[in-house]
Amino acid sequence: MKIWISLIAGLVIGVVLSYFFLNYNGSSINEVGKNGEIIKTTNELDFNLITNSFLIIISVSILIYVFWTLVEKKGREV
Repeated sequence: MKIWISLIAGLVIGVVLSYFFLNYNGSSINEVGKNGEIIKTTNELDFNLITNSFLIIISVSILIYVFWTLVEKKGREV
């Protein structure tokens, strides 16, 4: 149960941290026709953004799990 709660909390906190700290400015490719009108727009995802977001989520999940385990051990000692 502790693992699942740590993963879910890490996901929520990690997504929020990624949104505020990574500042993603998406890039897109526009195909333009002969008259200058945009025919097709292709949006690209940034591999570095996805990788860094994943690492932040995993790191926060591990920190929550370790902190929770330490708190439980301290509670048993007292």
